Amino acid sequence: MLERDVKRYAAYFKGWCQTFGEHESLADHDNEIYWLLSDKQAGFVLPPDHLRQLYRAVLLHRDAPPLTFRHYMLEVGDFSFSLTPEHEDRIRKTIHEILSTENSLHVYVTSHFMSGTNARIITLSAKKPISIIYKEIGHIPIRLD
Repeated sequence: MLERDVKRYAAYFKGWCQTFGEHESLADHDNEIYWLLSDKQAGFVLPPDHLRQLYRAVLLHRDAPPLTFRHYMLEVGDFSFSLTPEHEDRIRKTIHEILSTENSLHVYVTSHFMSGTNARIITLSAKKPISIIYKEIGHIPIRLD
């Protein structure tokens, strides 16, 4: 198992976020889950009901529960969802590459114009977020099983 303690950030103002940037898109249209992958970051967009469950799983605890990429699924506390089967290998490879770097890692919410105005991307990145938009709020363990 590969594990990293990752810095977690929140925007100073509701709705504020930086853009994700250039990426490869992988879609699971049946479950409305979309993955954005690049060399230094990976993110996912969830349907609104899944996003609320994810926020509850993370934000209701003083210490965030581990975010674990298992075979076939992603788990955070009591919340989980299936990884897109046809894209799972590509997703896991990108997560492995990011977690294997020696750089500090960061989790924050981003957006992208192609994802729509209300879509929020949960982003794992080797790039620190813009400090005028985000403040560090803690850490979250991220694991690749």
